[in-house]
Amino acid sequence: MNIIISALKTVLSARSYQLITGTGFLVFLLLYLMTLPASSTGGYSSFAALKFLTPTLIGFSVLMATLAALLVPLIIYLIRQGQKTNKSSATGGVLIGVLTPILCCSPILPITVGFIAGLLPMFGGTFGITIQKFIATNQTELFLFASLLLAFALYQNARKVVNGTLCKV
Repeated sequence: MNIIISALKTVLSARSYQLITGTGFLVFLLLYLMTLPASSTGGYSSFAALKFLTPTLIGFSVLMATLAALLVPLIIYLIRQGQKTNKSSATGGVLIGVLTPILCCSPILPITVGFIAGLLPMFGGTFGITIQKFIATNQTELFLFASLLLAFALYQNARKVVNGTLCKV
């Protein structure tokens, strides 16, 4: 935790990174607030989804938006310093958080599986429905996993910020 706090102090000391963080939080929060209740809206994300928010979904929205918003300035800082960033965990966290409710109750997954089954007949059946059922019944756990991925990405990138550019001798 000290590594993350130290990295954020370093990066957020500049006003531009503070603006990026604040703007990122608002964008990600709106995205998550409209997307996470998609399992109640038939897979659609819009402002109409806001009326389906529950305290759990609001909590996950704030948590994931905060983590993603803190990640963005760290990644930008590292890129500007010429260092490699760890974007895979961050991307995985954002994608799982956004795609979980959309895939749960929308026709996207059955259509995709149906298309693949047309190419590979042995893959057909009710596989798409099985995946949707898994997503619907384990949605909270998937949101938790997405949050943990975002937290892991935050830690990885914070560690690189704290360590700075290391000289390889």
